[in-house]
Amino acid sequence: MAGILTKDMKLFYGAEASSLTELKNLMEIPEIGNNAPEKIDVTVLTDDVKKSISGLGDSAQDLAFKFLYVEDQFTTLAGLTTTQNWEVRLPANADGSYKKATFTGTPSVKLGAAAPNGALTYTLNVSVESKIDFATEPKKA
Repeated sequence: MAGILTKDMKLFYGAEASSLTELKNLMEIPEIGNNAPEKIDVTVLTDDVKKSISGLGDSAQDLAFKFLYVEDQFTTLAGLTTTQNWEVRLPANADGSYKKATFTGTPSVKLGAAAPNGALTYTLNVSVESKIDFATEPKKA
């Protein structure tokens, strides 16, 4: 049977890509990836069918990560106003290596809805400002 359990997926952030901090109490990670390149119409009047070429890719999107509310982390994230480096890590492979997605973006946060007998949550929205890169990180020595 193939597949990977999402347990142990992690989200990191930081002003410098070389010094990232892990965010705790992560509950949900959104779909992550780059949108297909736009098509540019290059059809001329003598063509029998429409023709197009690939244009630029579009990674302009907002990624919404859901967290269980903890005041310190919420306050820290709410105070961020500049572009940050982000890294989503998939669970480690048997050899200790792992797949990661990296990108830059500006964060904002909002509290989740409250209900009787419900856990307080918040959503971290990251407005992506770069291409999302996927890579495999080797096992650390």
